[in-house]
Amino acid sequence: KVIGAKEEKQWYQRRVRGAFSRAFECVFSISKVGNQYLQYNQPWVLAKGSEVERARAGSVIALASNLAALLSVILSPFMPTISKILQEQLALPDDRKLFSEAFVPLLKSGHKIGNPFPLFSKIEDARVEELRAKFCGTDGSSGGVTDVAALQGEIEKQGNKVRELKAAKGDPALIKSEVAKLLELKKKLPAELQQQQQGKKKGKPATPAAPAKTTAPATPATPTTPAGDIAALQKEIELQGTKVRELKAGGADKAVIDAEVQVL
Repeated sequence: KVIGAKEEKQWYQRRVRGAFSRAFECVFSISKVGNQYLQYNQPWVLAKGSEVERARAGSVIALASNLAALLSVILSPFMPTISKILQEQLALPDDRKLFSEAFVPLLKSGHKIGNPFPLFSKIEDARVEELRAKFCGTDGSSGGVTDVAALQGEIEKQGNKVRELKAAKGDPALIKSEVAKLLELKKKLPAELQQQQQGKKKGKPATPAAPAKTTAPATPATPTTPAGDIAALQKEIELQGTKVRELKAGGADKAVIDAEVQVL
């Protein structure tokens, strides 16, 4: 009996019928069978034994590598990015990227794989805190995007209040007090958003809270996030978003999708 043969046949039949969600279940089944096969045979132990055991270790690794190659092929309709990375690690030739109803070894004897590395890396709590500290905003809060949105809501509300007081010719002292509150709220915005707001005001007449030279540029807030780091973060977000979309499109387990969404 060939390891994973039954699951591959099910995958092929379901894919032909267009039952892609059910076909994707077979991907997890083959992965599970492969992991069980490795854990049961423990090639890392056999490799330290007798000549016969070392030969057995080689056979186990060869079959496991072919299972990984099979997974890289049948994953391609659901998670093309992950499939491509896995095939690059395996150095899988283009003429071996075959869909088949029956299990066929895709890696020939003596094949050399590339440099393997984990396809999915766990984001440790320390890394989460590092990213939160770097991108949470100038006030050092840890609420992220949600807090920024709430802060912008407060700014809009306070701005309306100031405009209403000015339109009604309210008490100057009261107006000055409310403008001061508005400015304090704006200072809590991330530096990038402060700069955007300053850019929007260019060319518009504005009534400042205190006399100021119209030619003097506003003092920019100290940026908390270098442009290079922002670009790197955007790249991480794009890659993680692609991973989530591929999992959803492939009908992956909800728990897996939820975990990746949390990372995103």
